[in-house]
Amino acid sequence: MMEATPPSTKKRKTVPAPTTSQPLVTNFFKPTRQDEPRSTGNTEEDVSDDNARVRPDSPELFSSPSPVGMATASSLSVHSSSRGTSSTRSLTSSLSDKAPPWSGSPLNELCFGPCSYPILPPLVPSPHHSILFRPRLTPGSLPQPYPDRFRDVWDQYHVRMPCSSKSEYPLDDGRLVSRWDLIKQALSRTIANVHDFEEALLSYNSHYAKRWGFKGLYVYFDEICSEEERDVFFKQLLPRIVSLALSLPDIVTHAVPLLKKQQDYSITLSQQQIACLLANAFLCTFPRRNTIQRSSEYASYPFINFNTLFTANARKSISQDRENKLRCLFHYFTRVTAKMPWGVVTFERQVLKDPPHWESSSTLLTKLHVISEGSIEDKGHGMLQVDFANKYLGGGVLNRGCVQEEIRFLICPELLASLLFTEELDDNESLLMTGSERFSNYTGYASSFEWAGTHRDETTRDSWARIQTKVVAIDALKFSSIGAQYRPDTIRRELNKAYCGFMDGPYTSSCGQSMAVATGNWGCGAFRGDPRLKSVLQLMAASEAKRDVVYFTFGDERLQTDIASLHALITRNKVTVGQMWSALVRYSSYRTRRDRPSLHSYLHTTLGAPPAVIATTQPTNTV
Repeated sequence: MMEATPPSTKKRKTVPAPTTSQPLVTNFFKPTRQDEPRSTGNTEEDVSDDNARVRPDSPELFSSPSPVGMATASSLSVHSSSRGTSSTRSLTSSLSDKAPPWSGSPLNELCFGPCSYPILPPLVPSPHHSILFRPRLTPGSLPQPYPDRFRDVWDQYHVRMPCSSKSEYPLDDGRLVSRWDLIKQALSRTIANVHDFEEALLSYNSHYAKRWGFKGLYVYFDEICSEEERDVFFKQLLPRIVSLALSLPDIVTHAVPLLKKQQDYSITLSQQQIACLLANAFLCTFPRRNTIQRSSEYASYPFINFNTLFTANARKSISQDRENKLRCLFHYFTRVTAKMPWGVVTFERQVLKDPPHWESSSTLLTKLHVISEGSIEDKGHGMLQVDFANKYLGGGVLNRGCVQEEIRFLICPELLASLLFTEELDDNESLLMTGSERFSNYTGYASSFEWAGTHRDETTRDSWARIQTKVVAIDALKFSSIGAQYRPDTIRRELNKAYCGFMDGPYTSSCGQSMAVATGNWGCGAFRGDPRLKSVLQLMAASEAKRDVVYFTFGDERLQTDIASLHALITRNKVTVGQMWSALVRYSSYRTRRDRPSLHSYLHTTLGAPPAVIATTQPTNTV
């Protein structure tokens, strides 16, 4: 490292798997047929619980994006409209006619895309940045791990690696043996079915033999997959995953540093190193990462071993979303074991040590483009894309959850590596992930989530060989009482959290501006946040960070209109972030929900007043 009941016997319909003569990489595990009845209602399994742990020297070395300049609307495939700038529509206007797909500023007036990409210095290690490969990169060639041979590190500052000589395992007779030797022995045997797979994994995790369940995998391969698909997995794909995992001491030659609380620190790994780490996670080889005891060493880290994905639900079956989580991950391993990608990914823990003084801020709002169609990952290219995160990264991605964060981690599985080394986020922290590749398409959401085939990510790479996709994880508060989110202390916390994610990095862009934020209903849904409040808070934080905003309402046209009309009123009246803070604090003083008007109408009334009146307007029924 360079650093400073028994399952039903009725089989589901499936599309036959390809024969072995067909390319494994493009055909493995096709989605189930659309004529199969599916439940689309939301269930408990849809919810991600907040407490679940569930350079090269020349910038021209790699393919460059299009010439510097403002991005255009066409670059995001967003439909424009002659009514698209009518952001001042009346609050009471009818929505009987279909609203235009977007409101606010046209995309070509916002800063995103090539002009906003940071100009990077040469890739070198520093006291706050570890690089686990030699940074002299050649396009198309796999980075060379550093150091050249495995350097054994076993301490509280690094991931405890499965291949460490310090990782020992007790046998029944009391003797301690090398756990890595047990792993190699178990995985080197022929694994022809789920029973063999279960037996192999439990041989080096025997303490959990009565706690881990593999019923979900039995159902998946016995009831859902065809015989051809089973053969492809056990005869072709699984041996490749095993080979990749057992190459750990040759590919990741130094223990990965932990991204611990309150430490600004970055880790850059090659995509090959990430694939190797995830292969080990799939085979559940990471030591000390399986216990749920609060006093355990990794209690403040997410789970990383994949055993929780192999279980069945209370009906001893497997839900659609879990089935398709497996499809996404199997597809990822199919792709990377057929042709390993050669780029790198950076994970950067960001700590906000000096938050803005919201009360006295004189900052005006930046530009806003709000759209009811599309998603952040599909239409947020060239922007800072927000991950609506759990404080334990990934949320329920390896368990029951399948909403925004979980889906993003499934279609871009390299993000899963963050679960290995990122301690839970504090209130003043975020995680910026740069360079993750997208491997899958999908349809649906939550319980209706479904893998929809391969995705070819054609995003250009930066001079560090990273795909130019930036995803920032910020975790919102979960409210047991809806009214609690309007308190000044919670408003301040959410503002600081959003700002921590949006604040600018150390490198400037060619145009001197920061790329726009692509976000949406952060912390809403299961966490019970008010979308109108969250949109206002994110606008305030982004403006303080000098970033434009592209806001996705995910099909909610009324919300699109409300956000755009409020933004237009605020910018027209030149209302500052400090004045918006004061208005929100006054709104919080309403005694009860019955007394409280809607936030949207309150802000329209308050912030629509003349500037001299805005600072003194008070609610009529306050404490």
